[in-house]
Amino acid sequence: MKRPNRAERARIIEDLYGRFHDPKYLEWDPLGVIREYHASGDQEYIALLSALFAFGGVKQIIASVRNALGRLELTPARGGIENLEEPVLSEKLAGFVHRIYIDRDLIALTMLYRQSLRVHGSLRDHFLVHHDSGAPTVEQGLAGLIRDYRVWSEALALKGPHFRHMLNSPEDGGTCKRWLMLLKWLIRPDDGIDLGLWAGNPALRPEQLLIPLDTHLFKISRQLGLTKKKTANWAAAVEVTNALRVLDPVDPVKYDFSLCRFGMFDYRGML
Repeated sequence: MKRPNRAERARIIEDLYGRFHDPKYLEWDPLGVIREYHASGDQEYIALLSALFAFGGVKQIIASVRNALGRLELTPARGGIENLEEPVLSEKLAGFVHRIYIDRDLIALTMLYRQSLRVHGSLRDHFLVHHDSGAPTVEQGLAGLIRDYRVWSEALALKGPHFRHMLNSPEDGGTCKRWLMLLKWLIRPDDGIDLGLWAGNPALRPEQLLIPLDTHLFKISRQLGLTKKKTANWAAAVEVTNALRVLDPVDPVKYDFSLCRFGMFDYRGML
């Protein structure tokens, strides 16, 4: 099928944004679960585990997030993840499985998050240690955070054989879809969809975000002419984001949610 020209592409993407950028579609997104915890001090942590669980079918992702939160006994009204020590985590999460991840992976992730709290005060402030507020993208901040987590994880006794899969970095050249999705949730303002937990900090600008590119969104992006890359990787995410900047220079990834809903519901019938 012939790719649309620039004007046609802009019309299609803006139309999709108008149709699908709507909180009613959160039913098919882990963001709907995270938003239930808006009054909890654990929302940043819940966003982290939800993002890193986000591969495979959405029903399984949401079920696994709810399973983990239930085991940890986290409630929308109160926080407390920072108070759960490793023996308690091991007891609560025994037998947990999400696709290739097992209980030890979730324990290790939780311990890394708790170390971010101890050392830096929050995941946001940990990210900011490495982030260059003047850089065009979040690459440096994300690479630095993952580098720290990889080093810290070496001291953890409890981690599964696939734990490294959680800690993919821009330095590896992949899309880092789940980490970029997390940053999008946290940095973009609360618009009823993204969370805006880190919004308002002048060092963290939505224009620095990159599109969380998975296989489905990559196919859509190629069909729309947003990228000429043949492989979904970090360079492709940069190229797609740069194409979206033509439509909105200060918030190019605002189109992510609507393009993903389009991929879920109407892709085969519309392009």
